[in-house]
Amino acid sequence: MMHNLKYQEINEFDYATLTKIMTEAFNDDTKMHTSLLEDGPRGYNDGTLVRRLCSDRNMINRKIIYQNEIIGLYVLSPITTDTYEIEMIALSPKYKQLGIGTNVWRDIENTYRQVKKWIVETPEYSKRNIYFYTVKCGFEPNRERVYDNGDKSIIFDKLV
Repeated sequence: MMHNLKYQEINEFDYATLTKIMTEAFNDDTKMHTSLLEDGPRGYNDGTLVRRLCSDRNMINRKIIYQNEIIGLYVLSPITTDTYEIEMIALSPKYKQLGIGTNVWRDIENTYRQVKKWIVETPEYSKRNIYFYTVKCGFEPNRERVYDNGDKSIIFDKLV
């Protein structure tokens, strides 16, 4: 697969584009795995989530660029110098099943080589995300989280 990906820090002028991508990505995943047409984390579809994640100076945020087009983003949260949590990896559904997500993950690992433990959380229903993190990226399920509204997610770890 091609690997002409570029990464740049997200700025406020990217928020509208990234909110559109996040909305499409979360809704696509929701439709694939549930009877709902749309769903995602609070603020995913109105710009507040991307604004919150990208304005937090402790987080590392990057837009993903392919052929001069923004196609996604990732946000990482350093917990310690060698433990990072993936807050988000989102790609436009137009670019799914092309190996881009796997290339993004490899680039993240190569860029942040000091990280010895990665953590990520994904909805329990999201079989595609679970497959991506376990089979493509080498994560192992660690524990389940149940939210007040009954929604469940799985927290995965990867030791490097």
